[in-house]
Amino acid sequence: MTHEPPNPAIEPAGTAVADGITSADMFVGGAAILAAIVAIIGYAVQQNAGRRSERATLYGDAIGTVEAYLEAPYRIRRKIDDPNTWFAISSSISDTKASISHYQALLDMHAPASVATAFKNFADTAIREAGPQMTDAWGEPSVTRQTQIPLGQGYPRALSNGAREALVEAMSADLKKLWFRRIRAR
Repeated sequence: MTHEPPNPAIEPAGTAVADGITSADMFVGGAAILAAIVAIIGYAVQQNAGRRSERATLYGDAIGTVEAYLEAPYRIRRKIDDPNTWFAISSSISDTKASISHYQALLDMHAPASVATAFKNFADTAIREAGPQMTDAWGEPSVTRQTQIPLGQGYPRALSNGAREALVEAMSADLKKLWFRRIRAR
């Protein structure tokens, strides 16, 4: 007996196309494959969004640590005449410097070199700029009245602000990269 190929014009849907596989089976199989592909793409997009959010938080926290260091001269200027206050201020500054080192290490490990380098420049610039300001602030008389709390004029930060701007640009560029380009760049 000779076997003739099925005639789609005559054969009803769901009949065997080849080796017991029906057109309905092929449709279901194709739908399952498509669903799996959509699920994988959705998972990858979700994971990328989560990693991007974590990196944005890391970036913001790193900037905040350097900004805290830049605030140190103001804290010192508002000191009261009490050794416990002096200790608290100096301990806070030491903790902030340790935090800067912590974030530098995290960025060195998890961020592109452009971001890690820009952060190092921002931190170094802030230390160079705020360091002498802190020394001067320690030499100022202690606050004795509430009216002395507002300093009237801020400390100059032009260099730190410029380095911060460059850092934010590097971080923004990294966060805007598509996930598959970020993988290829490493």
